[in-house]
Amino acid sequence: MSNLFNGVLGQGLSFLLGLIPLILVHEFGHFLMARKTGVWAKEFGIGYPPRILKLFRWKETDFTLNWLPIGGFVRMEGESLFEERSAIEEDIPPEELQQKQEARKHSLYAASPGNRVLIYLAGPVMNLLLAWALAVLLYLTGVPAYEVVIDEIVPNSPAAGAEMQVGDVILAINEQPVEEVEDVSTYIQASLGQPTTFTVRRDGETVALSAVPRANPPQGEGSLGILVGGIPKAGELLRYPLGKSLNYGTRYVLLMGQMTLSAPIMVIRGLIPLEMARPVGIVGISQITQQSVQESFSAGAAYPIMNILILLSLSLAIFNLLPIPPLDGGHILFIIVEKIRRKPLTPAVAERIYTVAFMVMLAVFALITALDIFFPVNLTP
Repeated sequence: MSNLFNGVLGQGLSFLLGLIPLILVHEFGHFLMARKTGVWAKEFGIGYPPRILKLFRWKETDFTLNWLPIGGFVRMEGESLFEERSAIEEDIPPEELQQKQEARKHSLYAASPGNRVLIYLAGPVMNLLLAWALAVLLYLTGVPAYEVVIDEIVPNSPAAGAEMQVGDVILAINEQPVEEVEDVSTYIQASLGQPTTFTVRRDGETVALSAVPRANPPQGEGSLGILVGGIPKAGELLRYPLGKSLNYGTRYVLLMGQMTLSAPIMVIRGLIPLEMARPVGIVGISQITQQSVQESFSAGAAYPIMNILILLSLSLAIFNLLPIPPLDGGHILFIIVEKIRRKPLTPAVAERIYTVAFMVMLAVFALITALDIFFPVNLTP
């Protein structure tokens, strides 16, 4: 099965697996909020035109399958700001005239500015919710199990007095199993000022040590005076109950979101190299997803591909909130301008802005694609 994900075919399949479902979830958010606010969606497209076939019709919406498998779209009634707004002709048959009037009442630009903001926000929010749900599922289905290892010992600390050594694997504290780095801090804080038993593995042997964690340690030294880290256990997964999965999944998404938002600042400050933070396009995303799929097959576990799906869904949400037409954030920016001016931009001005922004985005995407091809993303650990 994993042989399918080798070469160009593998990159194509990986792109289909990795990004298109996330885009469809994004567009489904717009669709649901449009219906909630009374705006009609004329079409929900899987892929981009030309159309292959109409799958079915639900109420006023045609669900279609299209030839270009690069995402999806929702086409709302009256969505284009530049559509003709001419007066209704008197010679239109009464039934058709009634249909046109009803459609205009349910068009996007007949909706209030607040409702339009909700419609444009719904796509990124769906991606954020999906990232969170995947993160919770990640901890439910299993993440790599780690052994907690002592990386550093402060001289003259309780750990040094107990003859702990760098490289000791902490197995238990007061007979409570240590399964993750955070357990060490939790168990030590519950034993401040009390004799505490540490079960460690050293050179293949189990050793019991005793120390008294300090209630008021010197600044920067910690109660025990150790710095710990984690090393993965080959082939072992750690699965969490629902309560912990909700907690850890939420924290994981918040951490990844914070890292994504802070990446440009960290590059400017020189904390991370530019090549590690540069944007990637369709080719780069396909390469990264392909590697994650291969790792999932090799490990017999879902966490590699789920990790990349969480990151992609978060990135898609954040990217679409940028105040750049024609992204969702750009539409929201136009609505804010409309509220400040108490009237929308003229169609001519808005069209010029959209056209220029669209051409700039095409140029940026072309540049990123060229970088992906000629300077591929470094996928080595």
